[in-house]
Amino acid sequence: MKRSTRLVMITGAVAALTGIAVVASALWSARTDVAVPSFKLGVVRFSAAVAKDESSRQISQNGAAVSVTLPGSKVIEVLEQTAIDAEPVIWRFTASGTALGITGLNYDVAVTEQRTQDGSHDLSNGIAQPDTVLERSTLKVYRAAAGGDCSAVPATPELGEGETPKNVYLFGAEDAVLQEPGAALDGQETEQEWCVALNWNSVPDGRYVNSVQALATAEDGSQNGATDAWHVAVGYPPALERLGVYRNKALAEATAEDLSEARAHSEWSADIYPDPSGEPDVVLTLTPTITNMNEEKNGTP
Repeated sequence: MKRSTRLVMITGAVAALTGIAVVASALWSARTDVAVPSFKLGVVRFSAAVAKDESSRQISQNGAAVSVTLPGSKVIEVLEQTAIDAEPVIWRFTASGTALGITGLNYDVAVTEQRTQDGSHDLSNGIAQPDTVLERSTLKVYRAAAGGDCSAVPATPELGEGETPKNVYLFGAEDAVLQEPGAALDGQETEQEWCVALNWNSVPDGRYVNSVQALATAEDGSQNGATDAWHVAVGYPPALERLGVYRNKALAEATAEDLSEARAHSEWSADIYPDPSGEPDVVLTLTPTITNMNEEKNGTP
């Protein structure tokens, strides 16, 4: 089966009609009779939702893009990654839809913005807003394996010369095939699960090195020795940029009954960090397109 040039969904027109004559007319999830006999009608539906949260489902209206939102409260869970090379924080969403008839359905996934009540930050270039948890983290979007397995996190691409490190990477997110043209003649819906993996960009501050050597002399005077060495990576717990240091100092003086004097002092300090609870949400946008296996009769509806 040969898939042809993609048809970008536009308002009111989403699925191609084919027949003896070349006709391009369509309905988007509509239940309307068409007075053109002996023609196959393609009806397309598309939606996205946070995994296991049906209330978050957003259904495409007239072929428009839909979105899902990764909460900032989920992003800041990377601050709990206190170990070096910790397991990533995983969040899931699904894309679902059907292309009834001869049409097929593809879609693109993009991470578009960080959003708060006060405004938004464009994420199309993969660079996070300064002074956010995401700025010090790496977010990866990729398809889940069989059974919704998200354990196979793709490796971070190597940077090219002069390239700026990114906070957001997408894998297989362009022109993802939800249904091949003509594959769902009965209108059966297809669902695909996606993974979002978040990791704090932990950089070890150093290594604590240990070395042990043992030497022993046997009864016959022979000597035997062994050496062992190991090391531990040392790093600070994940946190936003420190705001400052709160220092305290106490001094105490006392005079005893014999008029002797005693004096003591103590100092301590505390590092002050920003509250991460205001971390912006991350918006992911899914844009559907339709495809047709008949190249000669393709056209813009």
